[in-house]
Amino acid sequence: MADHIEQYKAYLQDVGNIGVRHENSRRFYLSVVSALFVFVSMAGGDGIFASVQGHVLTLASVVGILLCIVWVVHMQSFHAIYSAKFDVLRAIENKHDLFHIFDEEWKLLSANPRFQLLTFIDSIFPVLFLLVFVALLFIK
Repeated sequence: MADHIEQYKAYLQDVGNIGVRHENSRRFYLSVVSALFVFVSMAGGDGIFASVQGHVLTLASVVGILLCIVWVVHMQSFHAIYSAKFDVLRAIENKHDLFHIFDEEWKLLSANPRFQLLTFIDSIFPVLFLLVFVALLFIK
């Protein structure tokens, strides 16, 4: 039983490591998208890159759109990883008659009408940015 508890704790720590990777990924995408917006704004009428217009701005918008699509897919992948990890932890709890921490937590969260999955919320931002990049294609 002690080996199973250690395995459980190690797996739980791995979930934490996934959380760190999730946060780092979110920061990466936000930084790159922000840099693209800065570039596009500086290429506006009075910006220091005003001479860079037309096809370059179109390219920046297309890159932004593609980046946002990848960002959404990446966030959905984290959702799948979290789901699998918590399913395994629940299976360990059931098999070794441990207190069902994750089932209890899920029951409480599911009963709360204000609860939204973080990975769903994380997917909203890239969709909003994607819409802005699409608008930029037509505004220029």
